[in-house]
Amino acid sequence: MQLRPSPSRWTRARSERGFTMLLALVVLIITTLLLGGAYVAVLTDTHLSRNDLDQKRAYSAAQAGIEQYNYDLNQNPNFWENCVPPSGTIGAADSGSTESYVDYAVVASTAPTGTTTCSTSNPIGTMVEANMLANGSANPAAGTFRLASTGTSNGVSRTIVAQYKRDSFLNFVYYTDYETLDPAALPGTPGDCNRHYTDSPGRGSDCGGAINFISADHINGPLHSEDTLAICGTPSFGRNANDSIEAPGFADESNCGGSAPYYGATVNGTYSSSATSLTPPPSDGQMLNVAQTAGTVYTGTTTIVLTGTTATVYNANLSGGSASLNIANTNGVIYVQSAQTPVCGEIYTPFSANSTYGANLGCGNVYVSGYYNTSITIASDNDIIIDGNLWPGSSGSNYATSTGALGGTPTGNSLLGLVANNFVRLQHPVSANRGTTSGSCGSNANVTSGTYQTLNNPFIYAAILSVKNSFIVDNYDCGSSPGTLTVIGAIAQYYRGPVGTGSSSVSTGYSKTYTYDDRLAYAEPPYFLNPVSVAWQVQHQTECSASVAACNIP
Repeated sequence: MQLRPSPSRWTRARSERGFTMLLALVVLIITTLLLGGAYVAVLTDTHLSRNDLDQKRAYSAAQAGIEQYNYDLNQNPNFWENCVPPSGTIGAADSGSTESYVDYAVVASTAPTGTTTCSTSNPIGTMVEANMLANGSANPAAGTFRLASTGTSNGVSRTIVAQYKRDSFLNFVYYTDYETLDPAALPGTPGDCNRHYTDSPGRGSDCGGAINFISADHINGPLHSEDTLAICGTPSFGRNANDSIEAPGFADESNCGGSAPYYGATVNGTYSSSATSLTPPPSDGQMLNVAQTAGTVYTGTTTIVLTGTTATVYNANLSGGSASLNIANTNGVIYVQSAQTPVCGEIYTPFSANSTYGANLGCGNVYVSGYYNTSITIASDNDIIIDGNLWPGSSGSNYATSTGALGGTPTGNSLLGLVANNFVRLQHPVSANRGTTSGSCGSNANVTSGTYQTLNNPFIYAAILSVKNSFIVDNYDCGSSPGTLTVIGAIAQYYRGPVGTGSSSVSTGYSKTYTYDDRLAYAEPPYFLNPVSVAWQVQHQTECSASVAACNIP
């Protein structure tokens, strides 16, 4: 007999049909989800990798913008005055690349309220950090400016902000290498004068001994000396903590009774016994090349009287003996060369008597005085003799200063540079011929009439550089004191040049007040000489993730 399954067993069997399909669907769905998750993960990782690559490329592009600006700045130290337009300077990060950068100037934190862009008519006031902050405190970033560079790659951007500063003779109101008298200003044949106080043997009396800073001396600004400063009395150095006072040390070589560490001097600035050495160039010969290109060159003794943007020039080689020069039509450089080679045949001795001045017409000496309202650099391959006041202004009585009078802080953009291969001298004739004798002048008196006269309380607004010798007053040890010599600018010299004599007070020559022109921390007269191998440097650099204005660098 054949058995048949009961209806209930058939029912159970039929109820399990399709289970395998369901299981397959579940497995398929899970697999699909896993594959989808893996795809999304890979896609996300690819996006992150791409973003990371673009981030790096954008940063490199921003750095390329900084490097391009560095190149332009060191080709032309005044390039920063172009301000970089508000729209920025756009460049490719590399030839053939898709990355790009935009450089733009950052408005100074001390710029006038409401200033949003650097102005080419006032780059100093809008781009450069001033000495004082709005609250009256010293600005630690004084004399610096900032550049922002934004690099872009595939829509990803990164910004670098660089802060610029430069080591230069023009960073100091006073620079000297040796604090001793120039051997060329000594009678006879002096010994080895290229010795500092700390050398072994140190500086000695054979080079005139120490030249003291005395109570009548006021150095109002930053100072740098490669030699120890000799103190006798109570001179002052610096205006505030923002002025750096850099020298190996202080000494009481004349036994004036001062106590260490400053031996009676008042140091208002921040003192440092170690600082980067600055090396003067070997000569100002490159100034001649600049003047021959687009400036003006004269041969033989020359007198220049500045009058705004023009100058009246007196020279025996000119037709009629004189000419008018429009400085604005040149690159601003005037060079006076000697007719004789290799030297003009005149060396420095303490000048006296009217007959000494103006002698040797073939020598590359230049006499200069007057007022200016454009930037000028006057250079010579021998001496520069200052025979009258020098000041910025638009007329003989309209002084471009903060007070509207001589002695006030200079305003505007006009700067004067005086660069001499040998001496920069202040004219000071006396009544009798001294010859080459040093020491007391006896009854010699200041000359107060005639073509060459002693200047009473002279004012000099200029950046002064004596490449091989000194900034000095002729006959500094003769005659009664004609007052105070006020220099507003900067003085750089190889040897220390005396301007008077005395202990705590001045008995002959001038007392001195040297005040730094703060504009020289970031601007310079045309093609002014810099120390060897010194250029603009990036002092600080940081990436700015917030607004550039918020990325101030201390």
